[in-house]
Amino acid sequence: MQQWSNWSGSAVARPARVCEVADEAALCTAITGSEGPVRPVGSGHSFSPIAAVDGGTLLRLSGFDGVEALPEAEDGSKRARIGAGITLGALTGQLNAMGHALANMGDIDDQTVGGALGTATHGTGAGFGCYPSMLEELTFVDGTGARRVIHRERDADLFKAMAVGIGTGGVVTEAVIRTVAPYRLERSRYALPIEEMLSDFGPRMQAARNVEFYYITGSRQALVMESRATEDPLLARPPDKDQEGLRQLRLAARLTRAAPGLRRFALGLALKGHVKEHFIEDWHRAFPTDRDGIRFNESEYHLPAEAGPEALRRVIEVVERDFRDVYFPMEVRTVAADDLWLSPFYKRLSVSIAVHHEAGKPFEALLAAIETIFAEYDGRPHWGKMHSLKAEDLRRLYPMWDAAIEARRALDPEGRFLTPYMRELLGQ
Repeated sequence: MQQWSNWSGSAVARPARVCEVADEAALCTAITGSEGPVRPVGSGHSFSPIAAVDGGTLLRLSGFDGVEALPEAEDGSKRARIGAGITLGALTGQLNAMGHALANMGDIDDQTVGGALGTATHGTGAGFGCYPSMLEELTFVDGTGARRVIHRERDADLFKAMAVGIGTGGVVTEAVIRTVAPYRLERSRYALPIEEMLSDFGPRMQAARNVEFYYITGSRQALVMESRATEDPLLARPPDKDQEGLRQLRLAARLTRAAPGLRRFALGLALKGHVKEHFIEDWHRAFPTDRDGIRFNESEYHLPAEAGPEALRRVIEVVERDFRDVYFPMEVRTVAADDLWLSPFYKRLSVSIAVHHEAGKPFEALLAAIETIFAEYDGRPHWGKMHSLKAEDLRRLYPMWDAAIEARRALDPEGRFLTPYMRELLGQ
């Protein structure tokens, strides 16, 4: 029995077997022939144990990595058929070469397409939804081994139940995604006092095509990133100094833990060389950033947009007061509403607040403290990041929860995709 762990090491499992599947026939056999639970796994970039399976079968979709540009629709819209096993990083270069692009991306491209869709992974921008909001059609093999193809319009309810499926009703094999023509982004980064950012939160978060910011714990500064579409010539991206900056933040936190004023001074010095950034790059190279350095764990909650400033002020207060060893920045983004039943952005424009802590450091007390705050604003957790919510909590937060769970049960009547964690999460 081999050991599997996710990217940060927060989830560890010992599956009875790891099955590499290259086609739907092999996938069907793996699902129906397993004696224990079956879980698909992509890049292992989820921080929750959503993909972990002990004593069952861990599935890798090694053969599902195709990318095909489809004919334009009657209205001129672009589409592409994409294998669920390909990583976003591998996908985007191929799409660009075909004259296609994703309308938006997050800042990590290591995830597989299946993982990004299943957990409602997202970027930032009030006009852009999560990855599943780009879906037009979804193909998956359900718990009985049957191949199913569902379309946004033709199979509206089942589509809404499965578009954010968290690997529960079936294993996604490919997706048809709406794309756009390739574009170029001008990206800039600058520092701003955090209170100035929060006092004018709405307009600042919509000041450009994509806006996000990081709050540097203890600094009282927000590091703001803005992206605007442009046709200007390429301007070289400066060398990535994020990992060097994190090492300086870690050192500053350790040396000044008991003196907040001194910490603020030290952080100001550490940030001087990492604040300003400006470049122009093609879309698939502009969004991703380097995360291969100091590993971390993360919890991210999605709140109604209007609650963002107040909730963030409270999170900052509790972290700086009670968790002075936390030096990873908090990340704040906006995401458009959608109509997908298990999407954290269901029927509401959302502000996402992510809190990070160095991998291997105790996370439980920090998580409990921030979840207490997020609960007061009906915060919905990211499916792939750390949270403690169970089915009874989630039912209150998701208006279509019972319908989505019933759809899952019909697709997987024997519970083949349910590990103990997933049973508790779904109330099965």
